[in-house]
Amino acid sequence: MRRRATKASAGQVQTAAEMIRNDGVHFANGAVTSVVIDGVDVPCIIRDGKPYGPVRILEQKLLNPLSKTAAVNAAFRERLLISKFLTYHEAIRLTHTASQQYIPFTDNDLVVNMEEFSELYTHVKSTLQKKSTVVGGWIQVNNRLA
Repeated sequence: MRRRATKASAGQVQTAAEMIRNDGVHFANGAVTSVVIDGVDVPCIIRDGKPYGPVRILEQKLLNPLSKTAAVNAAFRERLLISKFLTYHEAIRLTHTASQQYIPFTDNDLVVNMEEFSELYTHVKSTLQKKSTVVGGWIQVNNRLA
């Protein structure tokens, strides 16, 4: 007897953080998942039911391109993130999961709560969009000061 083919509907794609928040999926502590922020796939470790991402990756891939402006520095003064060290076993799991993409993780690497980081990152990007005017300084056009 031949099985009947059914049409599968594609639902909305949710990040691991959204699934956890919506009680759709419960991950065990120490499990590895990934969260996508601005097209960057960040491997995360689950602690207390929340994803924690490595600070090294978040700085390299997301914050360093933005950090050349004073507005970013001002945004960091307003909001602080608490980072924690990886355990030895978490570092091994993250290294195994992201082995080809990143330098191996150690227990000296720091992680932050991805929900808090996402809020900070959104705040920083919105701060950059608002601060597009020049407050002071000088401009030189055709060798004349304006």
